[in-house]
Amino acid sequence: MQSAPAPALHSIFVAVAILLLSGCGMMGCEKYASNYSCGYVENKADYEVWYWKNVADDNEEDNVPIGHAVGLRMCRENALAHAEAIRDEFTERSYICVLMDDGRRMEKHRLL
Repeated sequence: MQSAPAPALHSIFVAVAILLLSGCGMMGCEKYASNYSCGYVENKADYEVWYWKNVADDNEEDNVPIGHAVGLRMCRENALAHAEAIRDEFTERSYICVLMDDGRRMEKHRLL
């Protein structure tokens, strides 16, 4: 008859499972309220970059896609370059990064 694993061994199994799941992105990212891992959201995810010209005017028609980026930093940099090119005042509300997964829009983020 086999006995149950010792509590210490059980704790090790749980810790390993958590590490494996978080490494695969299964645990999500609390910082970005995401179902994906923080490393994926920040550095690896493919994003549609959207820019809202004259965001203070609150006109939804001014919110348009301007391109794609990999990672949140590139997304923000693309939005900033677009603002400069169209001579618009950039604010952190001026852009949104839409995380794409297999051609579907999944989550919206900004670089924190």
